[in-house]
Parts: sequence; C-alpha cells; structure tokens
Amino acid sequence: MIKNLLALILLISSVASVCATPVVLWQSDSPEGVSVSWVAAGPTISAEQCADFTGGGKIEVSVASCNSGAVVILTKGDWSSDLCPAVNNIGDLTMPATVTFSLTPAQAKSARELGFFPFGNGYNISRISYVPSETEVDPDAIWFGSEDCRNDWKNIDLPASFFADAKAGDKLVFVTSDRGPEVIMQPIIGNWGGIVLNSVDNPELFTTEGDLISITLTDQWADKLKEKGFVLQAYGVVINEIRLVTPGGDTTSIIGIGADSNNAPVEYFNLNGLRVENPSNGIFIRRQGDKVTKVVL
Repeated sequence: MIKNLLALILLISSVASVCATPVVLWQSDSPEGVSVSWVAAGPTISAEQCADFTGGGKIEVSVASCNSGAVVILTKGDWSSDLCPAVNNIGDLTMPATVTFSLTPAQAKSARELGFFPFGNGYNISRISYVPSETEVDPDAIWFGSEDCRNDWKNIDLPASFFADAKAGDKLVFVTSDRGPEVIMQPIIGNWGGIVLNSVDNPELFTTEGDLISITLTDQWADKLKEKGFVLQAYGVVINEIRLVTPGGDTTSIIGIGADSNNAPVEYFNLNGLRVENPSNGIFIRRQGDKVTKVVL
C-alpha cells in the first residue's frame, strides 16, 4: 500500500516513463551536477522558458547524487512560495534518479508568470526538463493522474495550500473510472483523526453523476481544508482527477453529461450548494442539463 502519496507528484523513478519529448531547460556542464542546499538554490528557470507550460505538463529534475535525507522542492521565481510540494527521502532512490512534478493549470500559470528554481537540501542536479502534456486537464483540477486503487487501498494527500480559496458552496469533484464491485472512497479533512466526510451523515451534500462524485463544502469544511489539507482513501476504483469547483462559474465539468439541456429537468440550489425544492425570495443557482445560471426569484 502506498502511504502519504504527495499530491501532483505522479512519478519518482530512475527512468522517466513518458511518451512526449522532454524539452531541456537547463543542463549542467559537469556530470556531477550542481549542488543544491538551503543556502544555495539551483539554477533559475525564467518565465520566458516556461511560456509553453500547460496543466498536465511535467517538470523533470535529474538528480545525479544526494544525501540520505535530501529534499527536493520547486520554488516560484519570486521566492513567494513553493511551486510544487516537496519530495522527501529521495536518498532511498537509486542514483542517478529523476524526480517528476506534474503541474496543475494553476501551477503552470504561476511558472509562466514567475519562472521557478529547484530548492531544498542535500542533492546535486544535472538537468531540468519539461515534458509537454499529451492530455487536456480541467482548469479546476487540483490533482490529476491515474491512481489505480482497484486491488489495494491507496491514499491521495492534498496540502492545505491547495484550498486557499475554498469557500462554502464550492464542490470537491472526484473523477473516477473502472469501478469494481466494491468501491470505497473515504475523504478526510486534516488527514488521520480529522473530519471524515460521508454521505450517511450528510446525504444532501453528496451527488453522483456517472463517473463524477461531488461533495458540497460547508463553512466548517472549507475553513478546515484551508488549515489542515485533505486526504482521500480509496479502494476498488481508479481516481483520475480531483477538482475544486465554484458553482456558477464554468460548471460544465461538474455535470459531465450529454443530455439535451432543453429537455432536462430543472434543479435549483441555494448559494451554499444545497438543493431547493421550491425556491422563492432570493438568489439561486438554476441547473438544467449542462446549463448553469444564477437567477433571482
């Protein structure tokens, strides 16, 4: 069982398993590479070099050697914050190794605007490359990949920073596939010992439409996500994407169905995302098929 899977880091191996051709952003003049430590960051990759970055693309950091407790981080070019979560314990890998960071649309945008550089401690890098995306990633995605949980329990961890803009009424949407006869998905806010989200206690906040499972956030849940982050335990299913979606925006990704909108039933929700049977005297979200609008009744 894979524990503590870092969000958005889909591969850490000595051989990169990708089909697209990597674009070399930086190459060391020496096979020993350049040392990276808390007092000496790696080479800066400019915003201009990141101009073609898109969600789904991958940054590959080739590690020539490292200490046992080495930590690899990608930091935004203005030093404001990390671009991607840290990868710890790369000393357990066989050197040379490649650490791959997969980018969400928001991370790709930050790289295009600010550039980035490797940071952390205790390793030498020989090359930094970018692998273009071969698939389209939803703009609201905060995690994507293909976590195969069909035959084993696996965890997907998302740090609190991914939920900085979360608010009541937003939806956590899980895109799944290849469901087996027994599917268990256990979302937990704040990791182990945190708030367990389940449809038994809160049926009105959970919806399932085809391969999409969504959870409408309450004020408490949104606040705790900002503070504690999130972990998804799953079994018997493949998790392909996790989105944080604000209803009333581009919500066609939530609906995900091809029904004729003109003939589909009309549903109303309040601004907290709760279904309303007989809406009146207020502002509501109107949904019919794949069309979502804000209305005043």
